Amino acid sequence: MKCASGIVALTLSVLLGGSAALAQALPTLARPVTPVQLKPVSSAPITLHLTDDSKTIYLAIGKLAGLNVLFDPDYVSRRVQIDVTNATLSDSLRIVGEITGTFYKPLTPDTIFVALDSHQKHQDFDDLETQIFYLKYAAQASEANEFYTALRNMLPADSKSYLVPSQNTIIIRSTPDNLALAQKIINDLDRPRKIYRLTYTVTDMDGARRVGSQRFALVGASGQQATLKQGSKVPIATGSYNATATTGPNAAPAGAQTQITYLDVGMNFAVTPTTVADGISLKTDVEQLSVADEKSGVGPEDPIIKQTSLKSVLFVPPGKPLMIGSVDLPGTTHRLDIEVTAEQLP
Repeated sequence: MKCASGIVALTLSVLLGGSAALAQALPTLARPVTPVQLKPVSSAPITLHLTDDSKTIYLAIGKLAGLNVLFDPDYVSRRVQIDVTNATLSDSLRIVGEITGTFYKPLTPDTIFVALDSHQKHQDFDDLETQIFYLKYAAQASEANEFYTALRNMLPADSKSYLVPSQNTIIIRSTPDNLALAQKIINDLDRPRKIYRLTYTVTDMDGARRVGSQRFALVGASGQQATLKQGSKVPIATGSYNATATTGPNAAPAGAQTQITYLDVGMNFAVTPTTVADGISLKTDVEQLSVADEKSGVGPEDPIIKQTSLKSVLFVPPGKPLMIGSVDLPGTTHRLDIEVTAEQLP
């Protein structure tokens, strides 16, 4: 059985003019693989109502389209019923393949080869080629992993694939049809990200009276977080420990040492714009930190910090201001109104 398959595979390579051997000689391809395209003599819609053995049905479709039909020596024909009306050649062949459990592959523009649709037959007759796909716009490793996961789920299980994070590339070894599908998926996923200018206006309101406002603008790419901080760093005591000034059996104490960290006081923005159908989904985290007038009583390096925080995920129409929140300031009649405007940059 295996010997017969080998003879057929050799015959196929001759019919293809050595293209299979050439494909094996090229370890990688830098451009998309183009499968053999059928060019039937007739492109007229196919209408066929027939109950007969599957070989006869394939030959009938081939005759209508002007194609040669070759069969695997192991092919076992069985009697089936086919009813197609005004169908294309590809749909007709696909329907027959589904009914009979077979598959076909173009050998030349006017010749197809038919075999049992099994894993072993695909291994015997599918032309495997290797292609390297270069990711242009996947700037982060997580993005490349998402693309790779999508490809693995879409391609058949017997397609071999590898992600090379250091080169931002995906290597796939499969059939030309599967490589063409992979190329289409990557072209659809690996696209330049839209860039947005996000302008936040923080207005201090005292009742209905506008006391003052500040405007903060930052630029972010779709799906990536952008941050903006404006203010000062305030020292905060986080702990203390007793250190020694010398070493040895008579070590002298150096006194208590205080551990200091610095807190960003002022306005902090962390935003992630994401392109959606008719606008922008905007994840916003706005925080205002300030030093309170009252003291903690612990020490000068341990002040009380006042915090105002607003987190939201909203749909923002491009170019139109949107109020994303209003925060009352405790102990006062003031409130902070926070508004955002998102504009796509060219």
